[in-house]
Amino acid sequence: MDLTNGKTSYAGGRYIDLKIPEGNELSVNFHTAYNPYCAYSARYSCPIVPEENFIEVEINAGVKAPKPH
Repeated sequence: MDLTNGKTSYAGGRYIDLKIPEGNELSVNFHTAYNPYCAYSARYSCPIVPEENFIEVEINAGVKAPKPH
């Protein structure tokens, strides 16, 4: 989650698929952030994002909030 959640991106947070690196550095491409299935359909439920996964900056990249039906 970031400061765009509930404004320009999905309120429940977006996902980024990462691989555990062999070294001590991790590169994150925020342009690959995507909405979970629950952003598009009430038939899906999503886990609550843990507090340690919240960053207090706006990430204006990746998939934005889905359009209302």
